[in-house]
Amino acid sequence: MDTDEHDTLSASELDRIEKAIFEVARQQRGKRVPVSLPFPDFWDRAVHLVIHLEQEADRMRREGVGSARLSTGIRRMANIRTQIRNLANLRLNALTSHAVIGSLLEGGGSRGNGNSIEWSRMDPKERAFHSEVSRGVDRFRNQASWDVLMGIEESGVEEAIGVPELNQFENEKELDGLAPLPVPAPEKEVEWNDPEMDEEDRIRTIDDGYPEAPLNPIPQDVKPDLVRIRIIEDSDDPIIDEEGNEIRIIEGDFHLCSATMSETLISIGLAELADV
Repeated sequence: MDTDEHDTLSASELDRIEKAIFEVARQQRGKRVPVSLPFPDFWDRAVHLVIHLEQEADRMRREGVGSARLSTGIRRMANIRTQIRNLANLRLNALTSHAVIGSLLEGGGSRGNGNSIEWSRMDPKERAFHSEVSRGVDRFRNQASWDVLMGIEESGVEEAIGVPELNQFENEKELDGLAPLPVPAPEKEVEWNDPEMDEEDRIRTIDDGYPEAPLNPIPQDVKPDLVRIRIIEDSDDPIIDEEGNEIRIIEGDFHLCSATMSETLISIGLAELADV
């Protein structure tokens, strides 16, 4: 992509791209398949927007624009980048899940999935990612003999009976044109050492039944360490956390966030660490 093309986008187009990033992120939360994009070159336009904001910040630094306006521009760019990261995480997870279900559980591709993707409303980069995941799952199917595991085709382990073997015909007339049946392997006798138990012990053993197998321990959900922060400045734009929840930025509010989210909010001047 030619990064110089961002100069051809008008202010209204850049504003539309910024609003689209937040809107698509809102629509994508909780969806199993990717939602439709407003532009076929969505990710290229997002790059144009970020480059434009970076150049605006550099221009304000060179011209000595007031620190308040510069700080607002930097916070805006950081917020947009956070939204882009969360949106990419949501959409790639949805694409991966769709490709795995289609290729592994449904027998390959997206056939029979029931949740079809309208590729004409997707970015070509996302379709290329989906295709790569599908090919990876197909390689896994072949290497793991998935069709055999699922009973889709016979394993071919059992030896066929009556298959001609040209070097084993001794008397074609007696065999009447059929290959000889394989000679069954002799059964090995297994010695059984009967423990010294009387009849009462045998009955007691049967009445006691089989010992119950220990239950598998239930794994405990391990949550990452959360950091308590206090919002020190309002923001009109909400923040989306790693789980896709929308957080309103209101001065004086307290929130428990992950280390990454708390560091982002503190670095852009919207929050500070709060005592536990």
